[in-house]
Amino acid sequence: MIQIDLLTQIIEEQDRNFLQKQLISREMTVPLQTNQILVVSGVRRCGKSILIRKSLPSTEPGLYLNFEDPRLVDFEAVDFPKLEQLRDEMGKISILLDEVQSVAGWEIFARSLHEKGKKLYITGSNASMLSRELGTRLTGRYKQMELFPFSYNEFLLFKNLSPGEESFKSYFHLGGFPEFLHNQDQDYLRTLFRDILTRDVAVRRNITNETSLIRLGVFLCSNVGKPFSYSRIGSLLEIKSVRTVIDYCDYLEESYLFDLIPMYSPSIRKQLANPKKAFCVDPALAAANSLSFSKDLGRKLENYVYLHLRRSFKEIQYFQNKDSECDFVVKWNEGIIGAVQVCWELNTDNLHREIKGLQAALSETQAPKGVLLTWNQEDLLEGIIVIPVWKWLLMPAKEFFGIA
Repeated sequence: MIQIDLLTQIIEEQDRNFLQKQLISREMTVPLQTNQILVVSGVRRCGKSILIRKSLPSTEPGLYLNFEDPRLVDFEAVDFPKLEQLRDEMGKISILLDEVQSVAGWEIFARSLHEKGKKLYITGSNASMLSRELGTRLTGRYKQMELFPFSYNEFLLFKNLSPGEESFKSYFHLGGFPEFLHNQDQDYLRTLFRDILTRDVAVRRNITNETSLIRLGVFLCSNVGKPFSYSRIGSLLEIKSVRTVIDYCDYLEESYLFDLIPMYSPSIRKQLANPKKAFCVDPALAAANSLSFSKDLGRKLENYVYLHLRRSFKEIQYFQNKDSECDFVVKWNEGIIGAVQVCWELNTDNLHREIKGLQAALSETQAPKGVLLTWNQEDLLEGIIVIPVWKWLLMPAKEFFGIA
Protein backbone atom coordinates (compact mmCIF):
# COMPACT_ATOMS: atom_id res chain seq x y z
CA MET A 1 0.00 0.00 0.00
CA ILE A 2 1.15 3.55 -0.69
CA GLN A 3 0.21 6.75 1.13
CA ILE A 4 -1.84 9.22 -0.89
CA ASP A 5 0.53 12.09 -0.09
CA LEU A 6 3.47 10.20 -1.60
CA LEU A 7 1.32 9.17 -4.57
CA THR A 8 0.37 12.82 -5.14
CA GLN A 9 4.03 13.85 -5.07
CA ILE A 10 5.02 11.13 -7.55
CA ILE A 11 2.19 12.03 -9.95
CA GLU A 12 3.08 15.73 -9.87
CA GLU A 13 6.77 15.05 -10.48
CA GLN A 14 6.10 12.56 -13.26
CA ASP A 15 3.65 14.95 -14.88
CA ARG A 16 6.22 17.76 -14.95
CA ASN A 17 8.81 15.48 -16.52
CA PHE A 18 6.28 14.05 -18.96
CA LEU A 19 5.19 17.49 -20.15
CA GLN A 20 8.81 18.38 -20.97
CA LYS A 21 9.15 15.54 -23.46
CA GLN A 22 9.03 16.32 -27.15
CA LEU A 23 5.72 15.52 -28.81
CA ILE A 24 6.45 13.36 -31.83
CA SER A 25 4.16 12.96 -34.82
CA ARG A 26 3.37 9.35 -35.73
CA GLU A 27 1.51 7.69 -38.58
CA MET A 28 -0.74 5.90 -36.10
CA THR A 29 -3.65 7.85 -34.66
CA VAL A 30 -5.38 7.12 -31.38
CA PRO A 31 -9.18 6.75 -31.71
CA LEU A 32 -10.52 9.13 -29.09
CA GLN A 33 -14.20 8.85 -30.01
CA THR A 34 -14.65 5.51 -28.33
CA ASN A 35 -15.94 4.37 -24.97
CA GLN A 36 -13.50 1.46 -24.88
CA ILE A 37 -10.32 1.26 -22.82
CA LEU A 38 -7.43 2.06 -25.16
CA VAL A 39 -4.33 -0.14 -24.83
CA VAL A 40 -1.11 0.71 -26.68
CA SER A 41 1.49 -2.05 -26.54
CA GLY A 42 4.98 -2.28 -27.97
CA VAL A 43 8.66 -2.56 -27.20
CA ARG A 44 10.12 -0.44 -24.41
CA ARG A 45 11.05 3.18 -25.35
CA CYS A 46 9.22 3.26 -28.69
CA GLY A 47 7.00 6.21 -27.67
CA LYS A 48 3.73 4.65 -26.49
CA SER A 49 2.79 7.16 -23.79
CA ILE A 50 3.93 10.09 -25.97
CA LEU A 51 1.61 8.87 -28.73
CA ILE A 52 -1.37 8.94 -26.36
CA ARG A 53 -0.47 12.32 -24.89
CA LYS A 54 -0.08 13.91 -28.32
CA SER A 55 -3.45 12.50 -29.36
CA LEU A 56 -5.34 13.88 -26.35
CA PRO A 57 -7.03 17.24 -26.94
CA SER A 58 -6.25 20.12 -24.59
CA THR A 59 -9.80 19.80 -23.28
CA GLU A 60 -8.97 16.33 -21.93
CA PRO A 61 -6.06 16.64 -19.49
CA GLY A 62 -4.97 13.27 -18.17
CA LEU A 63 -3.49 11.99 -14.94
CA TYR A 64 -0.27 10.18 -15.85
CA LEU A 65 1.41 7.48 -13.76
CA ASN A 66 4.43 5.39 -14.80
CA PHE A 67 4.63 2.22 -12.73
CA GLU A 68 8.34 1.74 -13.42
CA ASP A 69 9.07 4.45 -10.88
CA PRO A 70 10.87 2.59 -8.03
CA ARG A 71 8.90 4.64 -5.49
CA LEU A 72 5.79 2.74 -6.59
CA VAL A 73 7.17 -0.63 -5.57
CA ASP A 74 4.57 -0.84 -2.77
CA PHE A 75 1.64 0.15 -5.00
CA GLU A 76 -1.11 -2.47 -4.74
CA ALA A 77 -4.52 -3.04 -6.26
CA VAL A 78 -6.16 -1.39 -3.22
CA ASP A 79 -4.38 1.86 -4.15
CA PHE A 80 -6.10 2.24 -7.53
CA PRO A 81 -9.17 4.08 -6.13
CA LYS A 82 -6.79 6.80 -4.92
CA LEU A 83 -6.06 7.57 -8.57
CA GLU A 84 -9.74 8.34 -9.13
CA GLN A 85 -9.72 10.66 -6.14
CA LEU A 86 -6.58 12.46 -7.33
CA ARG A 87 -7.88 12.66 -10.89
CA ASP A 88 -10.90 14.59 -9.67
CA GLU A 89 -8.93 16.75 -7.22
CA MET A 90 -6.41 17.70 -9.92
CA GLY A 91 -9.10 18.52 -12.46
CA LYS A 92 -8.12 15.75 -14.86
CA ILE A 93 -10.51 14.01 -17.23
CA SER A 94 -8.73 10.75 -18.04
CA ILE A 95 -6.10 8.43 -16.57
CA LEU A 96 -3.01 7.17 -18.41
CA LEU A 97 -1.26 4.19 -16.80
CA ASP A 98 2.21 3.41 -18.16
CA GLU A 99 3.55 -0.17 -17.82
CA VAL A 100 0.61 -1.08 -15.59
CA GLN A 101 0.95 -4.85 -16.14
CA SER A 102 3.45 -4.97 -13.27
CA VAL A 103 0.63 -4.40 -10.74
CA ALA A 104 -1.53 -7.45 -9.99
CA GLY A 105 -5.24 -6.76 -10.27
CA TRP A 106 -5.00 -3.71 -12.55
CA GLU A 107 -7.64 -5.15 -14.87
CA ILE A 108 -10.27 -5.02 -12.10
CA PHE A 109 -9.68 -1.29 -11.73
CA ALA A 110 -9.78 -0.87 -15.51
CA ARG A 111 -13.13 -2.63 -15.71
CA SER A 112 -14.50 -0.50 -12.87
CA LEU A 113 -13.52 2.72 -14.69
CA HIS A 114 -15.04 1.47 -17.91
CA GLU A 115 -18.33 0.64 -16.23
CA LYS A 116 -18.40 4.19 -14.84
CA GLY A 117 -17.87 5.58 -18.34
CA LYS A 118 -14.47 7.09 -17.47
CA LYS A 119 -11.58 7.42 -19.92
CA LEU A 120 -8.61 5.10 -19.39
CA TYR A 121 -5.46 4.70 -21.46
CA ILE A 122 -2.94 1.92 -20.83
CA THR A 123 0.52 1.16 -22.19
CA GLY A 124 2.55 -2.00 -21.79
CA SER A 125 5.68 -3.67 -23.13
CA ASN A 126 4.74 -7.30 -22.50
CA ALA A 127 2.23 -8.78 -24.91
CA SER A 128 1.43 -11.92 -22.91
CA MET A 129 0.84 -10.25 -19.54
CA LEU A 130 -1.40 -7.64 -21.10
CA SER A 131 -3.40 -10.03 -23.25
CA ARG A 132 -3.95 -12.50 -20.42
CA GLU A 133 -5.70 -9.94 -18.21
CA LEU A 134 -7.40 -8.22 -21.13
CA GLY A 135 -8.80 -11.50 -22.37
CA THR A 136 -10.10 -12.71 -19.02
CA ARG A 137 -11.76 -9.64 -17.52
CA LEU A 138 -11.98 -6.99 -20.24
CA THR A 139 -13.27 -8.87 -23.27
CA GLY A 140 -15.16 -6.47 -25.53
CA ARG A 141 -14.22 -3.48 -23.38
CA TYR A 142 -10.88 -2.52 -24.91
CA LYS A 143 -9.15 -1.67 -28.15
CA GLN A 144 -5.50 -2.68 -28.49
CA MET A 145 -2.97 -1.06 -30.80
CA GLU A 146 0.65 -1.99 -31.44
CA LEU A 147 3.35 0.66 -31.76
CA PHE A 148 6.80 0.12 -33.24
CA PRO A 149 9.91 2.29 -33.43
CA PHE A 150 9.81 4.89 -36.22
CA SER A 151 8.90 3.80 -39.71
CA TYR A 152 10.80 5.41 -42.59
CA ASN A 153 8.03 8.01 -43.04
CA GLU A 154 8.10 8.84 -39.33
CA PHE A 155 11.90 9.09 -39.42
CA LEU A 156 11.65 11.59 -42.29
CA LEU A 157 9.14 13.65 -40.34
CA PHE A 158 11.23 13.54 -37.16
CA LYS A 159 14.44 14.51 -38.98
CA ASN A 160 12.74 16.92 -41.40
CA LEU A 161 14.21 15.07 -44.39
CA SER A 162 12.94 14.27 -47.87
CA PRO A 163 12.52 10.71 -49.16
CA GLY A 164 15.42 9.38 -51.19
CA GLU A 165 18.44 7.13 -51.10
CA GLU A 166 20.48 9.45 -48.85
CA SER A 167 17.82 9.81 -46.16
CA PHE A 168 17.13 6.07 -46.29
CA LYS A 169 20.84 5.39 -45.79
CA SER A 170 20.61 7.41 -42.57
CA TYR A 171 17.49 5.53 -41.43
CA PHE A 172 19.13 2.24 -42.40
CA HIS A 173 22.03 2.87 -40.02
CA LEU A 174 20.21 4.69 -37.19
CA GLY A 175 16.94 2.78 -36.91
CA GLY A 176 13.81 4.15 -35.29
CA PHE A 177 14.17 4.54 -31.53
CA PRO A 178 13.38 8.24 -30.83
CA GLU A 179 15.89 8.77 -28.01
CA PHE A 180 18.73 7.14 -29.94
CA LEU A 181 18.09 9.50 -32.83
CA HIS A 182 18.71 12.37 -30.40
CA ASN A 183 21.98 11.11 -28.90
CA GLN A 184 23.20 8.48 -31.42
CA ASP A 185 25.13 6.80 -28.63
CA GLN A 186 25.57 3.06 -29.24
CA ASP A 187 25.70 2.51 -25.49
CA TYR A 188 22.07 3.65 -25.34
CA LEU A 189 21.04 0.76 -27.62
CA ARG A 190 23.09 -1.71 -25.59
CA THR A 191 21.58 -0.49 -22.32
CA LEU A 192 18.09 -0.64 -23.81
CA PHE A 193 18.71 -4.19 -25.03
CA ARG A 194 19.82 -5.29 -21.56
CA ASP A 195 16.87 -3.48 -19.92
CA ILE A 196 14.42 -5.33 -22.15
CA LEU A 197 16.04 -8.67 -21.38
CA THR A 198 16.26 -8.13 -17.65
CA ARG A 199 13.22 -6.00 -16.77
CA ASP A 200 10.72 -7.13 -19.42
CA VAL A 201 11.75 -10.79 -19.55
CA ALA A 202 13.91 -12.06 -16.66
CA VAL A 203 12.17 -10.17 -13.83
CA ARG A 204 8.65 -10.78 -15.13
CA ARG A 205 9.30 -14.46 -15.83
CA ASN A 206 11.42 -15.13 -12.71
CA ILE A 207 14.42 -16.22 -14.78
CA THR A 208 17.50 -16.54 -12.59
CA ASN A 209 19.94 -17.52 -15.36
CA GLU A 210 20.14 -14.12 -17.05
CA THR A 211 23.42 -15.04 -18.75
CA SER A 212 21.76 -17.68 -20.95
CA LEU A 213 18.96 -15.27 -21.78
CA ILE A 214 21.41 -12.53 -22.81
CA ARG A 215 23.46 -14.98 -24.89
CA LEU A 216 20.26 -16.06 -26.65
CA GLY A 217 19.36 -12.43 -27.36
CA VAL A 218 22.83 -11.74 -28.79
CA PHE A 219 22.61 -14.94 -30.87
CA LEU A 220 19.29 -13.88 -32.40
CA CYS A 221 20.63 -10.36 -33.07
CA SER A 222 23.62 -11.91 -34.84
CA ASN A 223 21.49 -14.30 -36.91
CA VAL A 224 18.56 -12.16 -38.03
CA GLY A 225 16.91 -13.67 -41.10
CA LYS A 226 18.72 -17.02 -40.81
CA PRO A 227 16.77 -20.27 -40.25
CA PHE A 228 17.36 -21.87 -36.86
CA SER A 229 16.06 -24.77 -34.81
CA TYR A 230 15.54 -24.71 -31.05
CA SER A 231 17.71 -27.80 -30.58
CA ARG A 232 20.56 -26.24 -32.53
CA ILE A 233 20.41 -23.08 -30.38
CA GLY A 234 20.40 -25.21 -27.24
CA SER A 235 23.51 -27.03 -28.43
CA LEU A 236 25.37 -23.86 -29.45
CA LEU A 237 24.54 -21.93 -26.27
CA GLU A 238 24.86 -24.94 -23.96
CA ILE A 239 21.26 -24.72 -22.77
CA LYS A 240 20.48 -28.29 -21.81
CA SER A 241 16.70 -28.23 -22.18
CA VAL A 242 15.10 -27.56 -25.58
CA ARG A 243 11.94 -26.63 -23.66
CA THR A 244 13.91 -23.85 -21.95
CA VAL A 245 15.08 -22.53 -25.33
CA ILE A 246 11.49 -22.52 -26.62
CA ASP A 247 10.24 -20.73 -23.49
CA TYR A 248 13.00 -18.11 -23.66
CA CYS A 249 12.24 -17.45 -27.34
CA ASP A 250 8.55 -17.07 -26.51
CA TYR A 251 9.41 -14.59 -23.76
CA LEU A 252 11.56 -12.55 -26.16
CA GLU A 253 8.60 -12.38 -28.54
CA GLU A 254 6.32 -11.27 -25.69
CA SER A 255 8.67 -8.35 -25.01
CA TYR A 256 8.37 -7.27 -28.67
CA LEU A 257 12.16 -7.57 -29.04
CA PHE A 258 11.95 -10.28 -31.72
CA ASP A 259 9.41 -11.89 -33.99
CA LEU A 260 9.95 -15.53 -34.91
CA ILE A 261 8.33 -16.44 -38.21
CA PRO A 262 7.63 -19.96 -39.54
CA MET A 263 8.28 -21.49 -42.93
CA TYR A 264 5.21 -21.43 -45.16
CA SER A 265 3.17 -24.61 -45.20
CA PRO A 266 -0.59 -25.28 -45.36
CA SER A 267 0.07 -27.70 -42.49
CA ILE A 268 0.26 -26.14 -39.01
CA ARG A 269 2.18 -29.21 -37.83
CA LYS A 270 4.89 -28.62 -40.45
CA GLN A 271 5.04 -24.94 -39.57
CA LEU A 272 5.77 -25.88 -35.96
CA ALA A 273 8.36 -28.51 -36.91
CA ASN A 274 10.32 -26.53 -39.51
CA PRO A 275 13.07 -23.99 -38.67
CA LYS A 276 12.09 -20.44 -37.69
CA LYS A 277 13.62 -17.10 -38.65
CA ALA A 278 14.05 -14.22 -36.19
CA PHE A 279 13.63 -10.52 -36.96
CA CYS A 280 14.45 -7.74 -34.51
CA VAL A 281 12.09 -4.86 -33.66
CA ASP A 282 14.85 -2.42 -34.71
CA PRO A 283 17.78 -3.36 -36.97
CA ALA A 284 20.04 -0.70 -35.44
CA LEU A 285 19.37 -2.24 -32.00
CA ALA A 286 20.25 -5.65 -33.41
CA ALA A 287 23.46 -4.31 -35.00
CA ALA A 288 24.58 -2.66 -31.74
CA ASN A 289 24.16 -5.95 -29.85
CA SER A 290 25.37 -8.35 -32.52
CA LEU A 291 28.59 -10.21 -33.15
CA SER A 292 28.19 -10.01 -36.94
CA PHE A 293 24.82 -8.63 -38.08
CA SER A 294 26.05 -5.06 -38.67
CA LYS A 295 28.25 -6.32 -41.52
CA ASP A 296 25.47 -8.20 -43.34
CA LEU A 297 23.73 -5.40 -45.21
CA GLY A 298 21.40 -7.73 -47.11
CA ARG A 299 19.88 -9.26 -43.97
CA LYS A 300 19.62 -5.83 -42.37
CA LEU A 301 17.65 -4.63 -45.39
CA GLU A 302 15.47 -7.72 -45.11
CA ASN A 303 14.76 -6.85 -41.46
CA TYR A 304 13.52 -3.37 -42.44
CA VAL A 305 11.23 -4.91 -45.07
CA TYR A 306 9.88 -7.35 -42.48
CA LEU A 307 9.09 -4.53 -40.05
CA HIS A 308 7.21 -2.61 -42.73
CA LEU A 309 5.11 -5.69 -43.46
CA ARG A 310 4.61 -6.30 -39.74
CA ARG A 311 3.10 -2.86 -39.20
CA SER A 312 0.24 -3.93 -41.47
CA PHE A 313 0.10 -7.71 -41.06
CA LYS A 314 0.53 -10.13 -38.17
CA GLU A 315 0.94 -13.36 -40.14
CA ILE A 316 4.15 -13.35 -42.17
CA GLN A 317 6.07 -16.46 -43.20
CA TYR A 318 9.11 -17.29 -45.28
CA PHE A 319 8.91 -19.60 -48.29
CA GLN A 320 11.23 -22.47 -49.13
CA ASN A 321 10.90 -25.56 -51.29
CA LYS A 322 13.47 -28.04 -52.59
CA ASP A 323 15.24 -25.66 -54.95
CA SER A 324 14.09 -22.07 -54.28
CA GLU A 325 13.46 -19.54 -51.53
CA CYS A 326 11.45 -16.36 -51.07
CA ASP A 327 11.94 -14.05 -48.11
CA PHE A 328 8.30 -13.38 -47.19
CA VAL A 329 4.77 -14.46 -47.95
CA VAL A 330 1.96 -12.46 -46.34
CA LYS A 331 -1.24 -14.00 -44.99
CA TRP A 332 -4.53 -12.15 -44.71
CA ASN A 333 -7.95 -13.64 -43.93
CA GLU A 334 -6.69 -17.22 -44.27
CA GLY A 335 -5.14 -16.63 -47.70
CA ILE A 336 -1.69 -15.61 -48.96
CA ILE A 337 -2.06 -12.20 -50.61
CA GLY A 338 1.52 -11.40 -51.56
CA ALA A 339 5.15 -12.47 -51.78
CA VAL A 340 8.21 -10.30 -51.21
CA GLN A 341 11.80 -10.99 -52.24
CA VAL A 342 14.62 -8.81 -50.87
CA CYS A 343 18.04 -8.55 -52.54
CA TRP A 344 20.72 -5.96 -51.82
CA GLU A 345 21.78 -5.82 -55.48
CA LEU A 346 20.63 -7.81 -58.48
CA ASN A 347 23.44 -9.04 -60.70
CA THR A 348 24.14 -11.78 -63.23
CA ASP A 349 25.05 -14.22 -60.45
CA ASN A 350 21.81 -13.95 -58.45
CA LEU A 351 19.16 -12.61 -60.85
CA HIS A 352 17.82 -16.00 -61.92
CA ARG A 353 17.78 -17.31 -58.33
CA GLU A 354 15.93 -14.31 -56.91
CA ILE A 355 13.25 -14.28 -59.63
CA LYS A 356 12.86 -18.06 -59.51
CA GLY A 357 12.29 -17.95 -55.75
CA LEU A 358 9.66 -15.24 -56.00
CA GLN A 359 7.88 -16.97 -58.88
CA ALA A 360 7.87 -20.28 -56.99
CA ALA A 361 6.30 -18.61 -53.95
CA LEU A 362 3.65 -16.91 -56.07
CA SER A 363 2.84 -20.15 -57.86
CA GLU A 364 2.70 -22.43 -54.83
CA THR A 365 0.76 -20.03 -52.57
CA GLN A 366 -1.47 -18.64 -55.35
CA ALA A 367 -0.62 -15.14 -54.14
CA PRO A 368 -1.89 -12.48 -56.58
CA LYS A 369 1.00 -10.02 -56.22
CA GLY A 370 4.75 -10.11 -55.74
CA VAL A 371 7.57 -7.60 -55.58
CA LEU A 372 11.36 -7.72 -55.66
CA LEU A 373 12.99 -5.10 -53.45
CA THR A 374 16.58 -3.89 -53.75
CA TRP A 375 18.76 -1.10 -52.37
CA ASN A 376 18.48 1.21 -55.38
CA GLN A 377 17.51 -0.73 -58.53
CA GLU A 378 14.22 -0.26 -60.36
CA ASP A 379 12.99 -2.38 -63.25
CA LEU A 380 10.33 -4.72 -64.60
CA LEU A 381 11.72 -8.23 -65.06
CA GLU A 382 9.62 -11.12 -66.40
CA GLY A 383 6.50 -9.32 -65.23
CA ILE A 384 7.91 -8.75 -61.73
CA ILE A 385 8.18 -5.24 -60.29
CA VAL A 386 11.68 -4.35 -59.03
CA ILE A 387 11.72 -1.30 -56.78
CA PRO A 388 14.12 0.30 -54.27
CA VAL A 389 13.19 -0.43 -50.68
CA TRP A 390 13.03 3.26 -49.75
CA LYS A 391 10.32 3.90 -52.37
CA TRP A 392 8.33 0.86 -51.28
CA LEU A 393 8.46 1.95 -47.62
CA LEU A 394 6.63 5.18 -48.41
CA MET A 395 3.35 3.29 -48.90
CA PRO A 396 1.64 1.18 -46.20
CA ALA A 397 2.03 -2.50 -47.01
CA LYS A 398 -1.72 -3.00 -46.84
CA GLU A 399 -2.19 -0.37 -49.51
CA PHE A 400 0.49 -1.93 -51.70
CA PHE A 401 -1.27 -5.30 -51.57
CA GLY A 402 -4.69 -3.76 -52.16
CA ILE A 403 -6.17 -4.25 -48.67
CA ALA A 404 -8.58 -1.49 -47.71
